[in-house]
Amino acid sequence: MMKKIVKIISNHSLWLWQLTLLNHLILMFYIYYRVPIYYASGLMQKFSVILVILLIVSSYVCNFTTFRHSELKLWTIFLLALVSWQAIFQQETSNTLLHFFDILNPINSFLLVYSSLSIILLGEKIGEELMNVSLALTIITTFSYLMYFPLFLFLSIFTTFFLTAVPLLLLILYRKELRNVLASQRRNIVILSVVLPVSYVILYGNTVESVVLNLVWYIEVLTILTFLHFKTIFTSLKKKIDELKLSYLKAFIRLFFLVGGLLLLSFIGFQLELKVSFLILNIVLLIMAIVTEECIRLFNVSDMRNAKDYLEILFLKRNKMVNHLLSNEVVEQQFSEFLHNEILQSVMAIKNFNTYSNNEMFGNQINLVTEELVQRIRERMDYYQPMSEIDEPLAKKYQALIDRIEKRYKKESSVVVHFPPKFSLMTPYDKLVYRFVEELITNAVKYSQGGEISLEIEVKQDTIFLVSENKSVSTKEPSLGYGLKNMENKLSVLGGKMNILDKSGVFRIVIELPIDKELCYENFVD
Repeated sequence: MMKKIVKIISNHSLWLWQLTLLNHLILMFYIYYRVPIYYASGLMQKFSVILVILLIVSSYVCNFTTFRHSELKLWTIFLLALVSWQAIFQQETSNTLLHFFDILNPINSFLLVYSSLSIILLGEKIGEELMNVSLALTIITTFSYLMYFPLFLFLSIFTTFFLTAVPLLLLILYRKELRNVLASQRRNIVILSVVLPVSYVILYGNTVESVVLNLVWYIEVLTILTFLHFKTIFTSLKKKIDELKLSYLKAFIRLFFLVGGLLLLSFIGFQLELKVSFLILNIVLLIMAIVTEECIRLFNVSDMRNAKDYLEILFLKRNKMVNHLLSNEVVEQQFSEFLHNEILQSVMAIKNFNTYSNNEMFGNQINLVTEELVQRIRERMDYYQPMSEIDEPLAKKYQALIDRIEKRYKKESSVVVHFPPKFSLMTPYDKLVYRFVEELITNAVKYSQGGEISLEIEVKQDTIFLVSENKSVSTKEPSLGYGLKNMENKLSVLGGKMNILDKSGVFRIVIELPIDKELCYENFVD
């Protein structure tokens, strides 16, 4: 039930935007009336207010992104909001051990670890059991605050320590699964597994100069958010900005500096108090956020579709639109060929046979053509969108594909597949390799001389290796068919290569496909 509610909220972008607006409004009033911010205020007060403003702006930017797992956006926005409140509540904390008295501490620790690992692993469900245990422990700790405070204090210390050790436990308990991820992903998990426990010891193992240690807590959280969350979000935003026409970017930058400069001159010229300056800045941010919300709401209305198309023409670069049109043209051409070759011919045959419907022989022929037509449609549907469970293991999906190909051609050959242990691939490489496996096995089953067909899949050093072997009749002038040529062209675009050996009755294909981490991140967050 809880997962369903989270999913519903995550899929409504306007709800998330309104929650961000509400949190910003409440924070603004709370800081204005309850937090002493003056030019003579201490470093911690000023730093906490600056941190809150940065987190609020980042929350609005996060609303424009779309993660492959929509819940991650909700948890990220929730994390930014709660860290803002924790920073405000703990700005005058005289001892870092008082963090354990705060109900937000275990919640934020869990959200920070969970979202960090999700972004590092690009949403792959490695260590799901470990995260479920962490979530259960966090929920129990949170509810204990309402029931028995001494128990909460004990659980808060234990839960926070356990959560800092989660990345290290992930490396130890799931080392086989982590072999299939990129080297940079493993490196980031190692860094996180060192930084979190060390900071825990520094923050809570020594109470001397606690004001400085409290500042270390701010810096640690801000550093993790910057190098994982903000970096991923702003990189995605930058790619979208690159699609805009240069003239509009220049206009936006001029407007940004003009408004910012005008506000700064107003603060200095009228000698406004720091608290009043903070209020004006936040009111301007709120007005911009409300206007943006109304624009989003306006262009989501059904009768504004033509306006959205017009805005794309107005703001997007021409080459982006041309590429989009060309890609649609290719899809339409492929579908047109399918309709002509597989559907139209069979329908015309049925129509012609119907003129002799009284003849039993023609009736049987109609049944055969109809069955063939249904089979072709099912095969093409399976090609475009294979039917499989969402959480089905990748090895099982690939094996089901191979079984369907063997069943289709009914040849006297068997396919033996060697998968790596705990086999998994990041999106979009799971789909790309799926198509390559389909082409390799189809080619092998159709043209092999029977016997065993071998397929080996291996992932090492951020490269995917596919090795296919089958018996064949050697020819003096070997040539690639359409399928293999098409696959070779795709590999060249992806930076991979394909080597073919046809010798001594053995046809061997070796594919090397390097994994581009930028492509994985681009597919993970949009």
